Amino acid sequence: MKFSKIFLIIILAASLLTGCAQDQVYMSNPSHQSAGAKNSYTAGTYTGTAKGHNGPVKVKVTFTKSKITKIEVTEQNETESIAEGAIKKIPKQIVDHQSLAVDAVSGASEVSAAILAAVEDAVKQAGGNVENLKSNKIVKEGKDEEISTQIVVVGGGASGTAAALKAVEFGGDVVVVETTASPMGQGTMAGGMFAANSSQQIKQNKTVDPKWFYEQYVKTGNYMVNAGLLSKVINNSGHVVDWLEQNGGKFTLAHPGTGSYYEHVLTHPNSTLHGYTEGGAKTITALHQTIQDKGGKILYNTKATELIMDGKKVTGIKAEKEDGGTLTIKADKVILATGGFGGNEKLVKETFGEGYGRSRVATNIGTGIAMAKTAGGDADYNKAIMMHYGVSRGGTDWGTVINSALLNPFLHVDVDGNRFMNEEDFIFEPIKSANVISSLPQKTAYEIFDQTMIDVVKAKGFAGITDIYAGDLADNPTKFVEVGHEIDTSKNYKLSHTPTDLTKDIEKLVSEGKIIKADSVEEMEQKLNMTNLVSTVKRYNELCALGKDTDHFKSAKYLDNVEGTVYAVKITPSVFLGTLGGIRVNDNLQVLNKEGKAINGLYAVGSDSSGVYNDSYVYFEGGTLGYAYGSGYIAGEHAAKALSNKK
Repeated sequence: MKFSKIFLIIILAASLLTGCAQDQVYMSNPSHQSAGAKNSYTAGTYTGTAKGHNGPVKVKVTFTKSKITKIEVTEQNETESIAEGAIKKIPKQIVDHQSLAVDAVSGASEVSAAILAAVEDAVKQAGGNVENLKSNKIVKEGKDEEISTQIVVVGGGASGTAAALKAVEFGGDVVVVETTASPMGQGTMAGGMFAANSSQQIKQNKTVDPKWFYEQYVKTGNYMVNAGLLSKVINNSGHVVDWLEQNGGKFTLAHPGTGSYYEHVLTHPNSTLHGYTEGGAKTITALHQTIQDKGGKILYNTKATELIMDGKKVTGIKAEKEDGGTLTIKADKVILATGGFGGNEKLVKETFGEGYGRSRVATNIGTGIAMAKTAGGDADYNKAIMMHYGVSRGGTDWGTVINSALLNPFLHVDVDGNRFMNEEDFIFEPIKSANVISSLPQKTAYEIFDQTMIDVVKAKGFAGITDIYAGDLADNPTKFVEVGHEIDTSKNYKLSHTPTDLTKDIEKLVSEGKIIKADSVEEMEQKLNMTNLVSTVKRYNELCALGKDTDHFKSAKYLDNVEGTVYAVKITPSVFLGTLGGIRVNDNLQVLNKEGKAINGLYAVGSDSSGVYNDSYVYFEGGTLGYAYGSGYIAGEHAAKALSNKK
């Protein structure tokens, strides 16, 4: 009898403990509690430092003799929209669980790792046992849930946000699932979107004929595009800008030369770009708030994992919650807006080859394309293209005088010293630059210059070579925010006209191996292990003397002898923005199967969807973001109308 009572007490205690565990989102692993508890420190506050993506990350960590009590991130140089979630979440989890075994914040893996490394540095200074803290694992104890809605949008970036907002406006019951802890994606990092006839353009008498945009898309795509879809997006583009502004977005009509590329000044009919006045992160955050104000739901830290099918009809999704539980969402319509797969380094390598790494949005891993394939969609990673924006010139930083000076059509050669085209044709347009360099052997070129460039910039600033910011860019400056940084063309104008001696900058880059210096062309040929540089320069100098480029037709103003001490700058594709396409859709953004028929209940928008590009990004700014918002708008409206039987 006594034994039975004791056994009953043990059973009751065990059940109570089990219930407590299930109610917690996270729980430190009991098997490692003793290791964490034994940790001891020299009490005080210590500053830890680690390397981040854009510079050092510093934290201030306060310890008692037995625990970490406070962590503050005091310095970091990462993009605000990326870093914000990690800065709030990582320190709190470390303190709450007395553990360094916390998960990286989705979409902010690099800054998460840097914060953890900086805290580790502080722990060591305080005499703590780092391995104990790392072994104190955090176990997720989430519950499975099931909810129902009419429309579920997978991804809360630009395209998903537009789809959700438009669907909510049409009375749809909408849920957005977003992998990250806050608004992220390519839409938060872009500079702005194109439009043809926005209210700002009309007011300023700077409208653009929709036909111009149409021709840019179809000609760049060699007519291998979904022109019906493009026409819808283009004709709707001005209204979409106005609509976004009515719902919390803020945009500034930008001069076509805002991006520092001279071709845009010469060839664009008017102001095409609507720049984010306060930046993409703030804009999409404001739009998310509007969605919620109008009755929609946004579930952050929720990772979609699979589609739910009923025969050939899509009926919802399954997702992983932050607490580790499975969320089943039953829905009539699913809109895929997961941003492509640029963040999936393995897929990028398999699809495009070596040397690209991953894009700057690590959470874009191909989820939407994988889902569409499981539903029988005409979808594959090989149907996507890679979007590069510009090239790296010797590792020089964008916006610096040396980088801007190099952004000119000096002599360019391939890895064996051959001149390969009219330098003007690509040097003043970043997409063309990336396309050309990507097509060369080793995806590499070299820019050749001599003392003349240094002398001109010293006397007149880099505007002495090409005065990009003259006129309206200086007198009526454009200001907006791109990737967390302010664009101000009046400041750029002043910088471009400021005489600057680049000698020290160049010599520093020479010492770092980023610029190659030689006393003669012959020596440069040897240093770069080229075969044809000497003969190429000889021919180029003949054309300079002639004053006419009969080989590649470059303007006479850019023909200048290469002589004396020469410099070479290695050029490679840079700024891998992400992938575009992968899922075939119709002009309503419905996902198509291999027979060209729409899959019941499934849409794909933004960078997940094919039909906008063939093998190159368009040669104007805002093309992809404009398509993202525009395609989302169309899909959201179509899905909601289909549910309500509105015509």
